[in-house]
Amino acid sequence: MKLERFRIQMYKSILDSGWVKVTHLTVLVGKNEAGKTSLLRALHKFNPFKPDPYSIPREWPRGHRGERAGTQVVCTTEFSLEQAEIEGLAALTTQPVTVTTLQITRDYGGRLEVLFPTDMFPDKLHPNDIDAICETLPAIPEDVDPTFKEAAKECRQEAVRLASEGRFTDLTTLWNKHSPSLQPRSSNNPHRQNEQNFVNGYGNQLKQIASQLASAPSIHKKAHEYVVKCIPTFVYMDEYRSFRGTALLEQVKQRVDSGKPTEDDQTLITIMTLAELKLDEEVKKATASDREERQYDLSDAAATLNRKIEAHWRQLRYEVDFRADGQQFLTFVKGLKDRALIRLEERSRGFQWFFSFDLMLMHETQGQLKGCVILLDEPGLHLHPEAQSDLLERLETYAEGNTLIYTTHLPFMIDLQEPDRIKVISETDKGTVVSEDLTTSQPEAKLVLQAALGIKGRLSYLVAERNLVVEGVDDHRIITHLSNLLLRSGEAGLPEDLFITPCGGASEATYIATFMIGQALDVVALYDTDGSGNTAKDKLVKNWLTRYQSRQAGTLSLGPAVGENDREFAIEDLFPETYYLKHVQNFYAKQLASANITTISLPPGEQVVKRVEAFFEQHGLKFNKGSVCKMICTEIRNMKTIADLPTETQTYAKLLVKAITESLPKA
Repeated sequence: MKLERFRIQMYKSILDSGWVKVTHLTVLVGKNEAGKTSLLRALHKFNPFKPDPYSIPREWPRGHRGERAGTQVVCTTEFSLEQAEIEGLAALTTQPVTVTTLQITRDYGGRLEVLFPTDMFPDKLHPNDIDAICETLPAIPEDVDPTFKEAAKECRQEAVRLASEGRFTDLTTLWNKHSPSLQPRSSNNPHRQNEQNFVNGYGNQLKQIASQLASAPSIHKKAHEYVVKCIPTFVYMDEYRSFRGTALLEQVKQRVDSGKPTEDDQTLITIMTLAELKLDEEVKKATASDREERQYDLSDAAATLNRKIEAHWRQLRYEVDFRADGQQFLTFVKGLKDRALIRLEERSRGFQWFFSFDLMLMHETQGQLKGCVILLDEPGLHLHPEAQSDLLERLETYAEGNTLIYTTHLPFMIDLQEPDRIKVISETDKGTVVSEDLTTSQPEAKLVLQAALGIKGRLSYLVAERNLVVEGVDDHRIITHLSNLLLRSGEAGLPEDLFITPCGGASEATYIATFMIGQALDVVALYDTDGSGNTAKDKLVKNWLTRYQSRQAGTLSLGPAVGENDREFAIEDLFPETYYLKHVQNFYAKQLASANITTISLPPGEQVVKRVEAFFEQHGLKFNKGSVCKMICTEIRNMKTIADLPTETQTYAKLLVKAITESLPKA
């Protein structure tokens, strides 16, 4: 089962969070005290490793005392079902299972309820279960009086019929009805004994069956129990202590035995637990005379921990070694980058933090870092920005095979390339709410996200007040040279204050455009008219432009911008095919000649570059469209007027410049 969305109600500052849609990695963004922790806490208690019930006295929203009720649902979840789980449910019912998602609730009383569609799983026993229970009725002996056999057969059939009809109460009184008709008939002693044995066995078993059927789980109950067993475990972490691996074991034991362990004691015990070492035993071994045997045992414990780390991360992210001298216990660690074996406390603060975080996550998931819902409250809070960015990359690894949700108010802990993952938490007069639409969020809730956009944008890109973002360098070159040629010809070109930013493809164009939006700049993003361009454009529109409706931002598709609405269109398609192929042949003359190619015959298709690339690949040649673009741009730069271009390109150039200019706000 995979968590798809959840909803929290009547929990601390949350009256109704609304539905929160999640991906495999989701970030909840908001200022401090906005309710981020409450949201995660309420979700965690839905199905934690260790029981952690909701508490009405401590967790019911203040000011709503009169509404307190143990039946109040706190967390409603919606899970998608795996195919194996659908098949498992189908085996429990008498009809096909067509649902692919299920909602499950937990209330303040701790009750889990699976919200099956009406009549999908009836509250009655499965016929197979009834048959199996009824088969325990004793068989009628062959060697009995014929009239007795017939009466016994009728009684047995009536018992099975009542059971099949679900009339279990009637079964409890059925023996009183059947007893008179089952008196032994035969005077023949052997037959009479057989008949008496059946009567005794039938009477006793009939009572047992009635009780067994009454207590047997119904189809609905079995389905409920099956689904509950499939719910993933929820893991919550909010303290990210740096582990210390050095300590005097006897002193640690004294503090633990007195119930006053320090944080350092607790982290050391966590390391030892993962390595399958026991504190009490290690304290005793400290006084043993065989130091070599002790070190051998510690090496085996380190190997055990290293194996666990490697199994979780698909590589040995860290290598641990343990040493001991009497009661002094030491932990040495080396990483992937720095292979020196150094005491944990002497490692950099960032190294200590990541090592501690990884081991704590392994510990909290009880070694099952798969199939979980991992909830992280403000991870990386005390890391410097570069380390926060590293942690953001690591979260992708943690989310493999899991659903990971984390909260943050740190700009560097937000991945702007994945806007679908971002949810904004706001504190309103109706309590804490979660939204995907920034236009309806409070200004304070947007600050973190806008800071992420603005900070990262200033670090990476030179921008102006008005900006055009294009997919690549070739787009930048051709548009710039065509605009300059139009200006030399006395025609309208692009505005002088427009800054064109080339990107590394359609998806990066969306990424860069979001930076500029966050910096309150005017921006238009220009995309090729093809699959990747259309997808990236839709992503920018749906996930960002709708959230910043007050900003002057927009998108353009290259084809419609120049009047080509019904085909794929890239920047090279501004030129006639023959014109473009002439420059291809001129630049690649030697390569084509060595391959005995005198004429380029393009395969069918729409974008000329894709067709040229296919032709070159077919003949084992490499094609670089950038080189051809440079040649064309050099030719355009040497032209005196727009009339030197092919007529088709003249029209396209004017239409494109006009479309870009009209998409920009007025200066």
